[in-house]
Amino acid sequence: MRDIGLSVGIHDAIPFAIVLLDRQGRFLHANKAFKANWSLSEPQLLTDLVPAEDRTNFLAELRHCESGADRQIELCLPQPDGTLRWAQVSLAVASARLDGPLVIAASFADITALKTKLADLEIWESRWNKALVGSSTGVWDHNWNRGEKYYSPTWRRIRGMSEDDPLAESTEAWLELVHPDDRDHVTHCIERQNAGDPAYTVFEYRERHKHGHWIWIECRGDCVEWDESGKPIRIVGTDTDITARKQAEEATARMARRLDMALEISGVGTYECDLTTGVVDWDDRMYRIYDVGRREDVRVGGLWETFLHPDDSERVLKNVDEHIENGNRFSDQYRVVLRDGSDRIIRARTMTFLDGNGHQMTVGANWDVTEDVGLHRELERAKLLAEARNSELEAAKDRIEHSAMHDYLTELPNRRYLDEVLQRMGAECRSNGTGIAILHVDLDRFKQINDRLGHDAGDAMLLHTARTLRATLSDEDFIARVGGDEFIVVSQLVGMREPLSSVAIRMIDALRKPVTYEGHLCRVGASIGIASEYGEAIDVRQLLRNSDIALYEAKRQGRNRYVHFSTSA
Repeated sequence: MRDIGLSVGIHDAIPFAIVLLDRQGRFLHANKAFKANWSLSEPQLLTDLVPAEDRTNFLAELRHCESGADRQIELCLPQPDGTLRWAQVSLAVASARLDGPLVIAASFADITALKTKLADLEIWESRWNKALVGSSTGVWDHNWNRGEKYYSPTWRRIRGMSEDDPLAESTEAWLELVHPDDRDHVTHCIERQNAGDPAYTVFEYRERHKHGHWIWIECRGDCVEWDESGKPIRIVGTDTDITARKQAEEATARMARRLDMALEISGVGTYECDLTTGVVDWDDRMYRIYDVGRREDVRVGGLWETFLHPDDSERVLKNVDEHIENGNRFSDQYRVVLRDGSDRIIRARTMTFLDGNGHQMTVGANWDVTEDVGLHRELERAKLLAEARNSELEAAKDRIEHSAMHDYLTELPNRRYLDEVLQRMGAECRSNGTGIAILHVDLDRFKQINDRLGHDAGDAMLLHTARTLRATLSDEDFIARVGGDEFIVVSQLVGMREPLSSVAIRMIDALRKPVTYEGHLCRVGASIGIASEYGEAIDVRQLLRNSDIALYEAKRQGRNRYVHFSTSA
């Protein structure tokens, strides 16, 4: 035990914590530094202080020391105040005489701060890795000093690569995967990035995916280490797949181009107005519509209002105020007077909204419709003129048709009209079994009046005859003048009606009454031939000839009488 006592004295003089143990882990001695730094009571066994899950490993390390090999182990030791401290324990044989017990020296180094920092670092690294994975960002690390390159799993996954897929053997080989239109740009950006140029920490390019399509990459990189001369020797960065964003940007750009082209073609100008601040933003077409330069200051209550035509200004501004107050969409059309004195007609569409800052905004469109309105007015005038001309043509047509179908003097239907009516009535009678009667009227003594008093007197007698026949006959009877002093009356024989003889007598009596013409008492009479037929046997042409035969017979018998056609006559 003299050796142990000597060893104890030496250990007490050592400034770092040491305990002496036997092969079962029993405390033989703890030096002053251990007692001062670890604040541990001395249990019979050090293993009593070691957590249960570490005891087996600790005892195994003690046994390994018997072979003379130094060992090292990390232990988490509870403190009297309830806290935990980490110790890095180095084990070495302190005495191993054949005639004495095995003594093991265990030196304790406090690594609690280091373990805490490592734990924090592990948590931080875990969060960072999860954030990178969640953001689909691939990490790369080029260490030129060591000749090492690192690419994260996400970096590979962006490109469709697995962990086993080989990387390009050189920068030149990798550039073959870059889109041909982007290679020069990428080469220049990499050179500047490797040189530590802050203007090239971010650039974009296209790279071929493993499956053959192109993907857009946003590359961010920066220098993190330099050599003694200040030359960058380590570049670390990230690659992000921005294909979806670029596609959305391209779709938005296409839509914007289409809209701009449509507005340019149509000549529509657009504007945005902040009613809260009074700021107004016009596009180029608005400046062209109002024929002013872009340096003009456009504000609420300013430039635009000065262009309004004096006769439209009050109405237009009132319309704007009312609709903005109600927050409605609205449209208007008004005149403006440009600086060259010309009048133009503007059509406007406007809507209001609140922006993210709570400002009341209006957006709208203006377009010059002067030519359109002028064309519309011309078309309206042309339409009215065409309608008037069409009405005149219709009236002329009606007059022509009336003249073609009526007697010029009496306005009674003429022979042409009579033929059409007879054909129609004949077809109806043959269909429904009814009959037709024709009363052929010829004036008596008409030639004498015409020869003695002149044609005007004759015309007066013809007009008198037409009026008399209209007054004497029913509205259903058809009356025509077929030439000279001859008239035809057509009656449809339907149901119970007045006998034809009564009709003929009434006509003769009415026409034989004297008429005064320019102081002359004129007497005319009438002879009437009557023919009638029913049903399918009706032949209107023959019926008309029969009435003419009957008229001839009435004339022969002495005039002022009527005769019915008879086949026996």
